[in-house]
Amino acid sequence: MKTLLLILLLFPMMSFGQQVNYSITINTGAAWEGNLFFKKGGQPVKPVKIINSSGTEIFSENWGMKGGDLKVNYNNKLSFYDRSSKGWFIMDSLQNEIDSVYCQNGYIADHHDFLALANGNYVLFAYDQQPYAMDTVVSGGSQNAVIEGLIIQELDSNHNLIFEWKSWDHFHVTDNVYLSPWTSETLNFIHANAIDIDFDGHFLISSRNLDEITKIHRTTGEIIWRWGGSKNQFTFVNDYPFTHQHSIRSLGNNRYLLYDNGNHSAQYTGTVNISRAVEYELDTTLMEATKVWEFIHPDSLYTPTTGGVQRLPNGNTLINFGNLQALNIGSIVTEVDANNTIVFQLEYENGGNLYRAQKFDWFFHTPSLSYESHSSNYTSKKLIKIVDVLGRETPFKPNTPLIYIYNDGTVERKMIIKE
Repeated sequence: MKTLLLILLLFPMMSFGQQVNYSITINTGAAWEGNLFFKKGGQPVKPVKIINSSGTEIFSENWGMKGGDLKVNYNNKLSFYDRSSKGWFIMDSLQNEIDSVYCQNGYIADHHDFLALANGNYVLFAYDQQPYAMDTVVSGGSQNAVIEGLIIQELDSNHNLIFEWKSWDHFHVTDNVYLSPWTSETLNFIHANAIDIDFDGHFLISSRNLDEITKIHRTTGEIIWRWGGSKNQFTFVNDYPFTHQHSIRSLGNNRYLLYDNGNHSAQYTGTVNISRAVEYELDTTLMEATKVWEFIHPDSLYTPTTGGVQRLPNGNTLINFGNLQALNIGSIVTEVDANNTIVFQLEYENGGNLYRAQKFDWFFHTPSLSYESHSSNYTSKKLIKIVDVLGRETPFKPNTPLIYIYNDGTVERKMIIKE
């Protein structure tokens, strides 16, 4: 983790009194030394947050409708979704919004996932609702049905469309057996929620409603394989199939990490539905999927929606149990080491759902100034007092977020990092 001598954040005065409605319940000191990025969902609009490995909140700012799927992308810049304009924004380390990315050809970018690649390209996807005469497909089908399609687009750095994939050419509504007998007026049968680039450069997509991970050729658009769901091509050697999964990520060499929501796991385990993080190795010759690792929370947590998993550089794994409202809990973010020992855990109050929470060795850049030299820049104003994040007056403390109030009305929140 890079050391910063000064972290300076400016906040409206009203934000200082915001209640922190989560708690760090476990922190052994063995967590990976990256910062945790997330934005809590729901209304009213919540701030984006960054928390360091010690559990200290080092950034909290309300960006309105912006901030969905907050993460450091493959281009080493911050990306996030704007629910107002329906596009993705790119922010540099100086907090400048340097680009905004939207689907081409009239499609509207979906908020679930987005890739900003190191070569400057962007990958995004859109849902595509189209009318379809289902009475020509199944008995009793609606002649005015609306079916959900999926569009994947890759754009170059100038936002020129260089690849487009349409599910209409590859998926069929009857692939989703949960919707049988397919007589509803609306058939949202795909619900893609994650996309990644595999080790060989081709696309991976997670389609929650199909229980399927699909590998798609990045230039021809042909399907390379289908894993999970009714069209599954792989044998699960030592495991039961994942269901309604999130967060597919390629680990390289045919290894894949995903968050198995487990909405239908009970039918395989004979107990109750349970969520887990799970890693597989695929043999694409024998067409076998072998489970090589999994983590099930000691409290047998089950999240019917949202959630995610991330493999960290030190071998730890971060798991976001994102929707626990049925247990009167918000979300639980758990980091485990290679032995599945919990080394860090953040717990949100009920209603605090997190779609994703991820860690990165990244923070906003600020000038490398000491506290003393920084203070000398303010000869025209006088420091009145310093208060903590709860508004209580306090003396200066290094390595602690504090609020500095000046006689000219300026209010600054900053944390002076001293080694």
